[in-house]
Amino acid sequence: MTATGNPALLDIARRRLVTHQAGQVRTCLQALNDGQLWWRANEESNAVGNLVLHLCGSTHFYIGHGVGNSGYVRNRDAEFAEPGPVAKSDLLARFDAAMTEADRVLSDVDPAHLDETTDRAGKTATYAELILNQVLHFTAHTGQIVFATKLIQTRIIHEVWKTTPHE
Repeated sequence: MTATGNPALLDIARRRLVTHQAGQVRTCLQALNDGQLWWRANEESNAVGNLVLHLCGSTHFYIGHGVGNSGYVRNRDAEFAEPGPVAKSDLLARFDAAMTEADRVLSDVDPAHLDETTDRAGKTATYAELILNQVLHFTAHTGQIVFATKLIQTRIIHEVWKTTPHE
C-alpha cells in the first residue's frame, strides 16, 4: 500500500507533531527554570535545552526544508554544542517558530505527492518517509525531555501525555 492520496496520514502526523508532542515539550519547558534547562547528568548527556534546539533544527530541516523546500541550512553539531544558558523565552520562541513552520508545511502538502521522492534531506526519500521519520524522531526526544524534566523537578508534571491535547 502506498501513501498516495491519504490525507489522514498527513493530518495525524501534523496533529501528533505540532499539537501533542509539541505540547508535551512546552509543558516541560514551562516547568523548568533557565538553569534547569541546561543541567546535564554528566558530560555525555544532553541538556533539555540542547534537545529542544535539536528538535527545532531537525523539524526545520526535515519538514521545513525536506518537505517544504524552505532552504534551511542546518548545523546539527551546534544544536548539541550549545552550552547554555539560552533563556527559556528564546528557546520557546525558536520552538514555536519550528512548530509553526511544520504546521504550515504539513497543512499544505498535497497527499497525492507523498510517494514522490526528494534528496533535499541528504538522501533520497519519499515525502511520506521524511514526515514519518521526523514524527518518530521527535517522539523519541520528547520522551527524553519528559524523563529529564521529571528527574529535575519531581512532581511538577504528571502523566503529561494524558493532559496534553491530541488535536
